[in-house]
Amino acid sequence: MAVKRFTQREVYQRLHAYGSPWLKSHVLFADRQIVVLNKPPGLVAQLDSSHYARNSDVDFNTVFKDIRRWFSVSDPYPVHRLDKMTTGCLLIPITYTSVRSLSLQFQQHTVKKSYLALVRGGKRSFPTTSGEIDSPLLYTDGRGTIHSDGKQAITRWELVASSPKAPISLLKLHLITGYKHQLRIHLAQTLKTPILGDTLYSQTLLHASVTSMTTVPEQRLFLHGSDISFFRYKSGGKRYRLGLRAPVPADFADICQDLDIALPPERKEAALLINDQIDEDESSGLLLWDPQRTY
Repeated sequence: MAVKRFTQREVYQRLHAYGSPWLKSHVLFADRQIVVLNKPPGLVAQLDSSHYARNSDVDFNTVFKDIRRWFSVSDPYPVHRLDKMTTGCLLIPITYTSVRSLSLQFQQHTVKKSYLALVRGGKRSFPTTSGEIDSPLLYTDGRGTIHSDGKQAITRWELVASSPKAPISLLKLHLITGYKHQLRIHLAQTLKTPILGDTLYSQTLLHASVTSMTTVPEQRLFLHGSDISFFRYKSGGKRYRLGLRAPVPADFADICQDLDIALPPERKEAALLINDQIDEDESSGLLLWDPQRTY
């Protein structure tokens, strides 16, 4: 049976039957064209990277093998990446047509990606509640810095909430350009509010008020790819924007709770969006993956 003939329910039935336990735990959405994962920390989103995967229970080669086992005639292909310690939405096309379409959308910057980050800085660290960072990035030996000779890099940010107990805040971030470590560099070097857990671009110790009230795991970067959206076409040819939202990891939510950071409730649940609106009643006919559901 060709991949293009599967209904989405059949895709999920096959996931129940043939998917690995890891896939069943990390798939957010799938149909006959794409798979969207909620990537865990430690997974290197790069093929032939097994020798880097020391903090993950699986490597990317294994993930792709599992997808091919689930879809015996699929051809998954990476079209974007998340850093090793970044969590959240990872889009993987599994047909030639979807690879070509999504690669073009990434090139044309019509794929939208937003992130949530816990950062080291209280409410008074921010001059306003939102803004745009337009600081060029220059790289030397794989490490970036702000430099006038670098490439133009743009990040939009929004202050969601701050802790009343400790200098930690929750930001929503939008990547306009997408360079290596862009968010980490912009937050650490321009806003002066490095991402919690970032030891590459910030070497200062955590404030005692943070460590006394919550546990921050080692080798953990609190940057989460919360949302991704892109264009698709209905059978009649009408274009729409499909969006997926990945819930924040448990330790991310725990820190917010410990420090009284008001994490919006909708950020704790997966969601499917059509034209930027949550499809609560499944009126689109598209379904999120739920390992407890019978399809």
